[in-house]
Amino acid sequence: MYIPELGSLTPRRGNVLTRAIGRSLLAGYRWRVEGNVHNAARLIGVLAPHTSLWDFYTTMATMLAVGFRTSWLIADAYTWWPLGVFMRWLGGIPVKRDAPQNLVSQIVKTFDENDKLLLALFPEGTRKNVFKWKTGFWHIAVQAEIPIQLVSLDYDRRATVFGPVIEPSSSLEADMERIQKYYRGVRAKHPEKFGGEYL
Repeated sequence: MYIPELGSLTPRRGNVLTRAIGRSLLAGYRWRVEGNVHNAARLIGVLAPHTSLWDFYTTMATMLAVGFRTSWLIADAYTWWPLGVFMRWLGGIPVKRDAPQNLVSQIVKTFDENDKLLLALFPEGTRKNVFKWKTGFWHIAVQAEIPIQLVSLDYDRRATVFGPVIEPSSSLEADMERIQKYYRGVRAKHPEKFGGEYL
Protein backbone atom coordinates (compact mmCIF):
# COMPACT_ATOMS: atom_id res chain seq x y z
CA MET A 1 0.00 0.00 0.00
CA TYR A 2 1.32 3.41 -0.96
CA ILE A 3 1.61 5.79 2.00
CA PRO A 4 3.00 9.27 1.29
CA GLU A 5 5.86 10.57 3.38
CA LEU A 6 5.20 13.73 5.33
CA GLY A 7 7.29 16.85 4.95
CA SER A 8 9.10 18.44 7.85
CA LEU A 9 6.47 21.17 8.34
CA THR A 10 3.33 19.03 8.36
CA PRO A 11 1.59 18.64 11.74
CA ARG A 12 1.99 15.02 12.87
CA ARG A 13 0.08 12.69 15.08
CA GLY A 14 0.19 9.09 16.20
CA ASN A 15 2.74 6.30 16.31
CA VAL A 16 3.48 2.94 14.75
CA LEU A 17 0.33 1.42 16.27
CA THR A 18 -2.10 4.12 15.12
CA ARG A 19 -0.58 4.11 11.63
CA ALA A 20 -0.99 0.33 11.49
CA ILE A 21 -4.63 0.69 12.56
CA GLY A 22 -5.25 3.29 9.86
CA ARG A 23 -3.65 1.14 7.18
CA SER A 24 -5.67 -1.88 8.29
CA LEU A 25 -8.86 0.16 8.05
CA LEU A 26 -7.97 1.35 4.55
CA ALA A 27 -7.23 -2.22 3.49
CA GLY A 28 -10.53 -3.35 4.98
CA TYR A 29 -12.38 -0.64 3.05
CA ARG A 30 -10.37 -1.58 -0.08
CA TRP A 31 -9.35 2.08 -0.08
CA ARG A 32 -6.02 3.68 -0.92
CA VAL A 33 -4.14 6.97 -0.81
CA GLU A 34 -2.80 8.89 -3.80
CA GLY A 35 -0.71 12.05 -4.01
CA ASN A 36 1.10 13.87 -1.23
CA VAL A 37 0.11 16.01 1.73
CA HIS A 38 1.36 19.54 1.04
CA ASN A 39 4.36 20.34 3.21
CA ALA A 40 3.06 23.33 5.15
CA ALA A 41 2.70 24.10 8.84
CA ARG A 42 -0.67 25.78 8.26
CA LEU A 43 -3.06 24.55 5.58
CA ILE A 44 -6.72 24.21 4.68
CA GLY A 45 -7.70 20.88 3.15
CA VAL A 46 -10.88 21.08 1.09
CA LEU A 47 -12.57 17.66 0.89
CA ALA A 48 -15.22 16.74 -1.68
CA PRO A 49 -17.52 15.17 -2.66
CA HIS A 50 -19.34 14.72 0.64
CA THR A 51 -22.44 12.54 0.22
CA SER A 52 -22.00 9.79 2.81
CA LEU A 53 -20.78 9.06 6.33
CA TRP A 54 -18.18 6.83 4.65
CA ASP A 55 -16.43 10.06 3.60
CA PHE A 56 -15.69 10.78 7.25
CA TYR A 57 -14.55 7.22 7.97
CA THR A 58 -12.16 7.07 5.01
CA THR A 59 -10.80 10.51 5.88
CA MET A 60 -10.10 9.50 9.48
CA ALA A 61 -8.52 6.22 8.36
CA THR A 62 -6.32 8.15 5.91
CA MET A 63 -5.24 10.55 8.66
CA LEU A 64 -4.28 7.67 10.94
CA ALA A 65 -2.51 5.71 8.18
CA VAL A 66 -0.41 8.64 6.98
CA GLY A 67 0.20 10.05 10.46
CA PHE A 68 -0.70 13.71 10.06
CA ARG A 69 -2.80 15.73 12.47
CA THR A 70 -5.90 17.37 11.12
CA SER A 71 -8.51 19.55 12.77
CA TRP A 72 -12.16 20.08 11.95
CA LEU A 73 -15.02 22.26 13.16
CA ILE A 74 -17.47 21.23 15.85
CA ALA A 75 -20.34 23.17 17.42
CA ASP A 76 -19.42 24.37 20.90
CA ALA A 77 -22.60 22.69 22.17
CA TYR A 78 -20.71 19.41 21.92
CA THR A 79 -17.72 20.47 23.99
CA TRP A 80 -19.18 19.62 27.39
CA TRP A 81 -17.15 17.35 29.66
CA PRO A 82 -16.19 14.58 29.11
CA LEU A 83 -17.27 14.50 25.44
CA GLY A 84 -15.45 17.76 24.74
CA VAL A 85 -12.12 16.30 25.86
CA PHE A 86 -12.51 13.43 23.39
CA MET A 87 -13.67 15.71 20.57
CA ARG A 88 -10.68 18.03 21.04
CA TRP A 89 -8.36 15.01 21.12
CA LEU A 90 -9.76 14.00 17.73
CA GLY A 91 -8.97 17.48 16.42
CA GLY A 92 -12.30 19.22 16.93
CA ILE A 93 -12.20 23.03 17.05
CA PRO A 94 -15.21 24.48 18.91
CA VAL A 95 -17.11 27.20 17.03
CA LYS A 96 -20.21 29.19 17.85
CA ARG A 97 -22.83 28.09 15.35
CA ASP A 98 -25.28 30.73 16.60
CA ALA A 99 -22.97 33.41 15.18
CA PRO A 100 -22.23 32.16 11.62
CA GLN A 101 -21.36 35.65 10.44
CA ASN A 102 -18.34 35.55 12.75
CA LEU A 103 -17.24 32.01 11.85
CA VAL A 104 -14.53 33.13 9.44
CA SER A 105 -13.01 35.51 11.98
CA GLN A 106 -13.17 32.78 14.66
CA ILE A 107 -11.15 30.40 12.48
CA VAL A 108 -8.70 33.06 11.33
CA LYS A 109 -8.04 33.83 14.98
CA THR A 110 -7.44 30.13 15.62
CA PHE A 111 -4.89 30.03 12.81
CA ASP A 112 -3.20 33.14 14.19
CA GLU A 113 -2.89 31.44 17.59
CA ASN A 114 -1.36 28.22 16.21
CA ASP A 115 2.01 27.74 14.55
CA LYS A 116 0.81 24.43 13.12
CA LEU A 117 -2.75 23.75 11.99
CA LEU A 118 -4.18 21.62 9.19
CA LEU A 119 -7.92 22.30 8.95
CA ALA A 120 -10.12 19.91 6.95
CA LEU A 121 -13.41 21.27 5.62
CA PHE A 122 -16.25 19.95 3.46
CA PRO A 123 -17.34 22.97 1.37
CA GLU A 124 -20.76 21.43 0.75
CA GLY A 125 -21.41 21.63 4.49
CA THR A 126 -23.77 18.63 4.44
CA ARG A 127 -24.21 15.17 2.93
CA LYS A 128 -27.43 16.30 1.23
CA ASN A 129 -27.54 17.74 -2.27
CA VAL A 130 -26.75 21.45 -2.13
CA PHE A 131 -27.32 24.21 -4.63
CA LYS A 132 -24.37 26.33 -3.63
CA TRP A 133 -21.03 25.58 -2.01
CA LYS A 134 -19.95 27.48 1.10
CA THR A 135 -16.95 29.72 0.47
CA GLY A 136 -15.85 30.41 4.04
CA PHE A 137 -12.72 28.30 3.53
CA TRP A 138 -11.55 30.69 0.80
CA HIS A 139 -12.07 33.76 2.99
CA ILE A 140 -10.22 32.06 5.84
CA ALA A 141 -7.30 31.21 3.55
CA VAL A 142 -7.10 34.76 2.23
CA GLN A 143 -7.25 36.41 5.66
CA ALA A 144 -4.88 33.94 7.34
CA GLU A 145 -2.59 33.94 4.28
CA ILE A 146 -2.44 30.16 3.96
CA PRO A 147 -2.68 27.76 1.01
CA ILE A 148 -5.57 25.44 0.13
CA GLN A 149 -5.05 21.81 -0.87
CA LEU A 150 -7.80 20.09 -2.85
CA VAL A 151 -8.48 16.57 -1.57
CA SER A 152 -10.92 14.33 -3.41
CA LEU A 153 -12.76 11.27 -2.14
CA ASP A 154 -13.06 9.32 -5.39
CA TYR A 155 -15.25 6.22 -5.30
CA ASP A 156 -14.32 5.22 -8.84
CA ARG A 157 -10.68 4.98 -7.84
CA ARG A 158 -11.55 4.10 -4.24
CA ALA A 159 -8.97 6.58 -3.10
CA THR A 160 -8.34 9.68 -1.03
CA VAL A 161 -6.46 11.81 -3.54
CA PHE A 162 -4.28 14.68 -2.32
CA GLY A 163 -4.51 17.00 -5.29
CA PRO A 164 -3.29 20.45 -6.32
CA VAL A 165 -2.44 23.27 -3.96
CA ILE A 166 -3.94 26.69 -4.55
CA GLU A 167 -2.57 29.97 -3.29
CA PRO A 168 -5.72 32.12 -3.10
CA SER A 169 -5.79 35.05 -5.49
CA SER A 170 -7.73 38.29 -5.19
CA SER A 171 -10.62 36.79 -7.17
CA LEU A 172 -13.06 34.49 -5.40
CA GLU A 173 -14.83 33.72 -8.67
CA ALA A 174 -11.64 32.69 -10.49
CA ASP A 175 -10.44 30.51 -7.62
CA MET A 176 -13.82 28.80 -7.15
CA GLU A 177 -14.06 28.09 -10.86
CA ARG A 178 -10.67 26.39 -10.73
CA ILE A 179 -11.55 24.47 -7.56
CA GLN A 180 -14.87 23.18 -8.81
CA LYS A 181 -13.43 22.26 -12.19
CA TYR A 182 -11.07 19.88 -10.38
CA TYR A 183 -13.94 18.07 -8.65
CA ARG A 184 -16.20 17.65 -11.69
CA GLY A 185 -14.46 14.44 -12.70
CA VAL A 186 -14.66 12.87 -9.23
CA ARG A 187 -17.29 10.22 -8.47
CA ALA A 188 -19.11 10.55 -5.16
CA LYS A 189 -20.40 7.67 -3.05
CA HIS A 190 -23.89 8.86 -4.00
CA PRO A 191 -23.44 10.79 -7.30
CA GLU A 192 -27.05 12.00 -7.30
CA LYS A 193 -26.30 13.99 -4.13
CA PHE A 194 -23.15 15.64 -5.43
CA GLY A 195 -24.10 18.99 -6.81
CA GLY A 196 -23.94 22.65 -6.18
CA GLU A 197 -21.92 25.34 -7.86
CA TYR A 198 -20.59 28.58 -6.55
CA LEU A 199 -20.92 30.43 -9.84
